[in-house]
Amino acid sequence: MSLWFCRAVPLVLFVVLISGCNGGSSDGGAPSITGVEFSNDPGWHQGGLEHNGLMRVFRYYVPENVPETAPTVLLLHGGTQSMDTIFSSNAGGTEEWETLAEEEKIVLLVPNGTDPATGNHTGDNQFWNDCRMPGTVNGPQSMSDDVGFLMKLGELAELQLPVDPDRFYVTGSSNGGQMAFRLAIERPERVSAIAVFIANMPVESECPAPSTPVPVFLLNGTEDPITPYDGGDADGRGPFVSAPGSRDIWVGVNNADPSSRLVTEIEDIDPNDGSHVICEDDPPGSSGAPVRFCRVEGGGHTMPTIEHPIRAFVEAILGPQNRDVEGARLAWQFLQRHGK
Repeated sequence: MSLWFCRAVPLVLFVVLISGCNGGSSDGGAPSITGVEFSNDPGWHQGGLEHNGLMRVFRYYVPENVPETAPTVLLLHGGTQSMDTIFSSNAGGTEEWETLAEEEKIVLLVPNGTDPATGNHTGDNQFWNDCRMPGTVNGPQSMSDDVGFLMKLGELAELQLPVDPDRFYVTGSSNGGQMAFRLAIERPERVSAIAVFIANMPVESECPAPSTPVPVFLLNGTEDPITPYDGGDADGRGPFVSAPGSRDIWVGVNNADPSSRLVTEIEDIDPNDGSHVICEDDPPGSSGAPVRFCRVEGGGHTMPTIEHPIRAFVEAILGPQNRDVEGARLAWQFLQRHGK
């Protein structure tokens, strides 16, 4: 789970079935049998859907001139964050997804996790129920049915928004990245590819062992104090497999070919950030899927970005933030190549 010490004041959530963030009502899209209604109007919207008797909330972004078969990116916040704070000022590299969505005509689904201490689904101190075994985390751990909620959200969006069901991608950082792992493991038939930042596979997992190939992008910092690059426990958040070990798990599942590994060094355009990025691509073997693993030498528990730096005091806690590349764009370069 990520630490976050720089949360903005949350947006007020009017928990109605759907309302636009500009205060206007939604008049686009036909309602599904559940009564949830999405808008095709460009811009940000927010809404809620009932799952297991609970109202779960989310935001979504529709780009201008959205095509009939737009890709969908399910963007998952880190632990102690929320669907609002990851787009607040100085939130970091996730802010780039809005710009990218407009450029690439991506529909963004940005759901909210749960506050394990209160059960609140609308706050800013939220977590996902990832694969870590209950009792192995010394701190907040959600027990919500997030797999069911997230899959229902994706299915409802497909019914009403002009999206391609064969291009449904999942990305997240820290606890959000761990949740992306869970979706790839438990719903591989549904997930086209995942992009995971600063998260490792758990040593003790309540999920089944992954068995179905899914294209996987991973990015980890070697100086991450929250999710250790070399694995192990970190203040009760683990234990974790190492970052290279997590890559190797998916190389095996995906029948990828490490003997044909391609190594790419990202240009070190900011030598003052104390870090640089090296990416390793393992191509798929027969009936397999590729794995891309990016190592941020000297990087911390942060997402690389050029345009969206975090505040200095946050960086002092989470470790150095690489400023050579936009992490979201690295992820999208990988994701967009893969469909069902």
